[in-house]
Amino acid sequence: MAGLDFDSEFGIEEQLPRDFKIRVNQRGSGKSYLQWKGVFIGEPLTDNIADRDGYRFHDVFHFAYAAILHWSPVIRALIKHKRKSNPKYDEEQDSGRAIVVEEGLTAWIFSRAKELNFFEEQEKVSLGILKTIGEFVSGYEVEKCPLKLWEKAILDGYAVFRQLKLNQGGWIIGDREQRAITYMPLESEK
Repeated sequence: MAGLDFDSEFGIEEQLPRDFKIRVNQRGSGKSYLQWKGVFIGEPLTDNIADRDGYRFHDVFHFAYAAILHWSPVIRALIKHKRKSNPKYDEEQDSGRAIVVEEGLTAWIFSRAKELNFFEEQEKVSLGILKTIGEFVSGYEVEKCPLKLWEKAILDGYAVFRQLKLNQGGWIIGDREQRAITYMPLESEK
């Protein structure tokens, strides 16, 4: 797994960040806002469903993919780190369809996770879910990631998600070197 790094051959401006700290804040409107390096990124999110299930915090899953799988066309687009120096990568790995695949996969996993209490107190993801993920990402560079790594991205991402939901925000801390994502409360801003 140490060798799985899909952008190390590209300039730093086209790589997913090696480490990152994302501030997630929910305002009185119920919308969730993201900040990276003090700059707002993306659009404010709501749950977009009658059942307030916390989906407004779902960007944490894209950050989990970035930190653990070293893959996220969604985050690349959000922070403008697409691999435009290579038109093949830009078109086939970082653009429209890849973004839709990642968003669709994330929404599908979320619907399964709701049925499983968002993977709380679980140490495994079912083989059925993992195999379906493999089908979703077939043809994209991330298909090279073993299912065990997907399992880690899901379980660790949902651990941070549960904290974001409970606390209505917080910090998402990502470390690609360690393939790790963690949570820190907003009051720990220093």
